[in-house]
Amino acid sequence: MAGSHFDETYTRLLSADLDRDGAAENPYRILICTTPRTAGHTYCQVMRHFGLGLPTEYFQWQFAVPLMRRWTGDDTFDVPALDRGASSYGKHLLMRRSVEGVFAAKLFFGNLDFARLSIGEDDASSFYVFLSRRNKVDQTVSLLSMLHTGQPFDGGETLPGVPMLRTISQKAVIDTVRHIADSEAKWRSYLSTIDVTRVAHVAYEDFVVNPHDNVKATMRNWFPARNLRNDALAANGRYSNDASVKSIIARQFGGLIRQLWRDMPVEAEQSRSAP
Repeated sequence: MAGSHFDETYTRLLSADLDRDGAAENPYRILICTTPRTAGHTYCQVMRHFGLGLPTEYFQWQFAVPLMRRWTGDDTFDVPALDRGASSYGKHLLMRRSVEGVFAAKLFFGNLDFARLSIGEDDASSFYVFLSRRNKVDQTVSLLSMLHTGQPFDGGETLPGVPMLRTISQKAVIDTVRHIADSEAKWRSYLSTIDVTRVAHVAYEDFVVNPHDNVKATMRNWFPARNLRNDALAANGRYSNDASVKSIIARQFGGLIRQLWRDMPVEAEQSRSAP
């Protein structure tokens, strides 16, 4: 994974270059369940490296609307039409974005209902990777920085529709902590209803040490007969594009963020590592 963290650009992920024809009608489904800033994008890159689907954020409108417009030829298709067109969208996804019998997608909890309308309810062919971050203080700082700069990744790539904070206020900090905490609590509650053998809990801190081996260990547990590529990927560091912004946020609001997380059911680690 040398070069930019966003090697697969937003434009390329939408393009016909990645479409597949004649894929399995009922592929395995791997959902990478995330809260913001837990290395979900990098997890998708490693999955693509292994040939385990072509995962990205298919259930965000930024991906669903342009893909449906291209796949159906209907340039009037818009966000309000997503739920009505979910079943059709799901059929296109499973047919065009599966690889060797696997469909994978990165998913925020707010998109779960749309995903279920699109690709169906949970079944024995569904698997879940839950990405979480032990150090909630660093996660909060990273999300605030991304919302301020509008750039989720290195390389200057932006995504349409990402809300931006012109200034970072105490209210914005409180809202960001609540969003992360609520999202994680909802994921944990939902995944507790799924067969534990089909759910992998992966900590960001463990994953980033060696993304290649971390993903391989999880996927070999589920698909022991699958031949996963042996060539390792280049190690990833943290995104450097907004390092200075993160430092400023940590200095100004670090105490407040730590206090807010101490009051949450999921307590943040008191790490002094850089955000």
